[in-house]
Amino acid sequence: MRKEKQLLIMILLFVALGIRGQHQKVTLNFTSTPVSQVLRTISKQTGLDFVYSNSQLESMGDITIKATKEPIGEVLKRMSASTGFTFKFDKNTIIVQQDNKKTDVKIDGYVVGVVTDADGNPLPGVTVKFMENNYGTTTSSDGRYHLNARGVSKGSISFSFIGMKNKVVAYKGQSIINVVMDEDSHLIDDVVVTGYGTYNRGQYVGAVSQVKAEDIKIANESSIDQMLQGVIPGVSVVNTTGKVGGTPKIRIRGTSTILGNQEPLWVVDGVIQTNPTPIPNDASPLSSDMDEMLQTAGNAISWLNPADIETITVLKDASATAIYGSQATNGVIVVTTKKAKAQTGVSINYSGSLSITQRPSYGLYDLMNSQQYMEFNQQMYHDRNAYTYEVLPIGYAGLVQKLHNKTITQEEFNQEFRNMEQMNTDWFDLLFRTPVSTQQNVSISSGSEKLQSRFSLGVNSSPGEAKGNDMFQVTASSNNTYRPTKNLSIDLSVNGSYRKANDFYSGVSPYDYAMNTSRALPLYNEDGSLYYYPVYGNISYSILNKHCYNYNILNELDNSGSQSAVTSFQANLGLRWKLLKNVEFQGDASLSLSSSRMKSWATEFTNTVSQIRGYDMGEVQANSEEELSSPLPYGGILNSATQQNVNYSFRGAFVYNNTFAEKHSVTFNIGMQVTSYKFDGETMLHYGYQKYRGETFATVPALSDLHTVTGYKPSTDLHELMRQGSSITNTKQNQLSEYFTAVYSFDNRYVLNLNGRLDASNRFGQDENKRFNPTLSFGAKWRIGEEPWMDWASSWYDMFDISFSYGWRGNSVTEVSPYLIATDGGLHTYFKQYYLKIKSLPYPDLGWEKTRDWNIGADLSFFDGRLSAGFNYYNKRSDVLSSREVSTEYGVQSAYVKGTIMKNYGYEFIISATPIRTKDWTWSIAFNTSKDYNRVENNEIVNLPNDYLTGAAIVEGMPYGTIYAFDFAGLDPETGYPTFNGLDKEEKPVDFREYLVEAGCTEPDVAGGISTSLRYKNIHLRAQFAMSIGAQAYLPQYFATTGAPRPEQNMPTYMLDRWRQPGDELWTDIPSIAAGNPNDINITLKYGSNGEYWSSPYQMYNYSTARIADTDFIRCRSLSLQYDLPKPALATLGMRNAYITASLTNPFFIAFDSKWNGRDPETASWPARKSFTLALNITF
Repeated sequence: MRKEKQLLIMILLFVALGIRGQHQKVTLNFTSTPVSQVLRTISKQTGLDFVYSNSQLESMGDITIKATKEPIGEVLKRMSASTGFTFKFDKNTIIVQQDNKKTDVKIDGYVVGVVTDADGNPLPGVTVKFMENNYGTTTSSDGRYHLNARGVSKGSISFSFIGMKNKVVAYKGQSIINVVMDEDSHLIDDVVVTGYGTYNRGQYVGAVSQVKAEDIKIANESSIDQMLQGVIPGVSVVNTTGKVGGTPKIRIRGTSTILGNQEPLWVVDGVIQTNPTPIPNDASPLSSDMDEMLQTAGNAISWLNPADIETITVLKDASATAIYGSQATNGVIVVTTKKAKAQTGVSINYSGSLSITQRPSYGLYDLMNSQQYMEFNQQMYHDRNAYTYEVLPIGYAGLVQKLHNKTITQEEFNQEFRNMEQMNTDWFDLLFRTPVSTQQNVSISSGSEKLQSRFSLGVNSSPGEAKGNDMFQVTASSNNTYRPTKNLSIDLSVNGSYRKANDFYSGVSPYDYAMNTSRALPLYNEDGSLYYYPVYGNISYSILNKHCYNYNILNELDNSGSQSAVTSFQANLGLRWKLLKNVEFQGDASLSLSSSRMKSWATEFTNTVSQIRGYDMGEVQANSEEELSSPLPYGGILNSATQQNVNYSFRGAFVYNNTFAEKHSVTFNIGMQVTSYKFDGETMLHYGYQKYRGETFATVPALSDLHTVTGYKPSTDLHELMRQGSSITNTKQNQLSEYFTAVYSFDNRYVLNLNGRLDASNRFGQDENKRFNPTLSFGAKWRIGEEPWMDWASSWYDMFDISFSYGWRGNSVTEVSPYLIATDGGLHTYFKQYYLKIKSLPYPDLGWEKTRDWNIGADLSFFDGRLSAGFNYYNKRSDVLSSREVSTEYGVQSAYVKGTIMKNYGYEFIISATPIRTKDWTWSIAFNTSKDYNRVENNEIVNLPNDYLTGAAIVEGMPYGTIYAFDFAGLDPETGYPTFNGLDKEEKPVDFREYLVEAGCTEPDVAGGISTSLRYKNIHLRAQFAMSIGAQAYLPQYFATTGAPRPEQNMPTYMLDRWRQPGDELWTDIPSIAAGNPNDINITLKYGSNGEYWSSPYQMYNYSTARIADTDFIRCRSLSLQYDLPKPALATLGMRNAYITASLTNPFFIAFDSKWNGRDPETASWPARKSFTLALNITF
């Protein structure tokens, strides 16, 4: 028994020694060092002995390995992968043995070895070849190669791999050469992804920008389009709202059409994306509500999880976009999703983030508090300013009214005044919150030599700052690649998404309410019930002389809203079959399904419905004359829209790729594509909606059945509005296209590209000559850096390419038809018959809008990619459709015709540098900018006064979106009214524009950004900035057209400095309060044959140069601090990679024009979201 115990103790001791030996930690830092020296160092640090033969050491060659306090077992595993030998622990000894499964055996006449990355992972597919002859091969799935060296005594062997720096090793007869390749993350990307293929960047001609999604990712942003701001030169991204789920406006190299779609084309993994949400008819009563719902309903790319994106490529010029033909007039954004890699094993990644968003506060804005508001009202009373309508019983005016009516005493007046003065209601605190958003993503990938698969699942829950605005999204993605043979590859990707967003009913905005409502008003009564106050509204047909209705913002928010839900599914099957050595067949089949449902509602409890009904809830008796006179006695309003999209595409192409005589490289890609887009949808407008009664509908009385208690009936029939607001849409578009791409390169120095596509459309009537649209582009590139006479600079000079491209493309405007288009005019009031109204006259000569452009570009790189730059100058000319004035006998004012020219020209510049790149420190910085000049020529569109004032006018020789305004001349010294230059004309002007001056443009002409990254060991500090320069916008309107501001309206503090008495005009330019009677001050401006503009000078002041401000800004898009877990910790935890990030999104902006007084100049209203995010990313 005693011997057995001794034996057991010895066994346990040996086991313990073995375990202890494997878990000892070592620190190594060797580059291309003999293995024997590495083993001696390990032996000194651990006390372990190695058993090996000299022949084994010779066959291992040199090795590069780095480790910091890493377990010796993990270090030896990496050495085993690089050397082909195993290391077996035997007590305090490590036995070196040949791995029979992986060892490269010396073969006479061959060089063998293994190629790995800096972490010791094998690299499959590396090209290995002698530089002196055509001998070459590629590495296998485990990174090993066998290179024919017969007849070669010495020379140079090159190792090249996409994403890695090329490496050249001197060959002097060695039989084994192992190589470690370094990642090439600083040079310009080696490949260009166009959606129809992947091309070597050196052989591709075109204005293209490509970024990695990981480099531009911004915390707490839900879609990739929001992250593009300030990233890519030539791409203008303008955020239109700060609400959750908002979609930005994107323009690539300006605007190229007036009537057609101005957004770029989105392509995901070669599949063209379409907008899943319905586009309303501008003539529909529903259209204004739909416009607001579309702000948060998403767009063609909203379904895609940013965590699943690998790269984003923007195609800008004709050469780059020609392959997409008529769909690419506005540029193309190609998104490539993540896929598993071969021989990587099973990998599990989790990324999660928690974001806290800052709600707005009054400290950010120059608005009156309740004390200032009461002082302002006292001033108006003392100045005898009058309201246009009767005084409402709220605020200071209502308090004075009570005192004059003797319903309160002077003492009660003083007490209520003090209560209002001290009220200081914080509407931002009551209507907003500090939301917590979460984003969770899990992906599992596995890669063998034949099958690579990646599956991901993402959940995004993003409540907005305003109570009632939130978004929830679930995405799932599966990418699979199957290679049954080395000549055949099959790709299958499946994506699904569900996105739901909640927003507010049209006209109900918590942000606008908080900005514009007096802080002297309460939200609740003293007993805790909601405080209602009257606001002006529609004239009642139930109660005589009533046009005020009770309002409480919480009541409106609780009883109204909007909601959108979009479900998307997309599948893509791809085939790559190498038929011959240099010939490959490519086939793709895709299917996209989407279903969207949008609705907005206002119940019978809202102020919106009260104005239609004619009285507040409970104000009249049931079945009374007042109720029977109401056009909507029961229920509220429901607007709804649904759309189902079914899209499919089939593409087949043959690709020929070959190199002749070592210097002549050619690639031909010729194919055909069939696409079909089917849209089925309906929009409905319902009155009588009973949300709280099972979402049923009450009967809406006919107009003829209404009683007339006030002596009047409504002029508008709700039944007619419901009929006009309801429609069914069935649209199907089929397209057959042929395309080709030809690439020729001589000695990798001179490159020629030719691209073409032929699209056919039946939208152009009977003229067969106009049905076909050829798209063609030509490009040439001179790679100066590859010239032999540039070898002298090879030590510091990487690349210098000059390129030129020219091409033309067409665009089919779906809003115009060769036939007469008529719309439903409803029931004629006189003839009592349904009739049609002419929407647009026939245009039998309708054809494609043509765009021609050319581009000159230069790309440079120096010092191993530490300094790189790119410059492009472009000129784009589009022959577009626009409207022109026609004789009145045609029944319309204008008709659509071709002939208008829209020009865009400008430059793009980007420069990036890495001034510091050491083992512990790395600092990189990049700057990009672009300027677009836009002009409209040969235009005869009929512009109305409001078109000029709002920037909607199309003016000959001026940029698209030019704003015209009244030229503010100062204040009248007697009245303080605003005055304007240029209104007194000796002769009546032909055009209303002669009364105005050019005041700016709604479109920015300069955009850009700055990004920088600083790394110290495992700590990364990153910052990203975006800028926009050259656009203008109107400031918010506070002056009423006539009379004092509404009694519930808050004002900016500068209104305290307004004109109040003669002489004030010497120190202020803020007008006095308008007179109560508008007829006393209105101005009439006549123009043309019978044009007339009648307005108050205060309304003209709102549209004057005094109220125009530059929207120039620099916004800090992101600040982040990242910590990478060190490798020893990763090894202990069994992880491949892990990091923690803390980031700020939109922490601040700089507005160059002080007129904004804290407002966001980009949105001019709802500000961009500011948030703090903690994120964790782990890979096993």
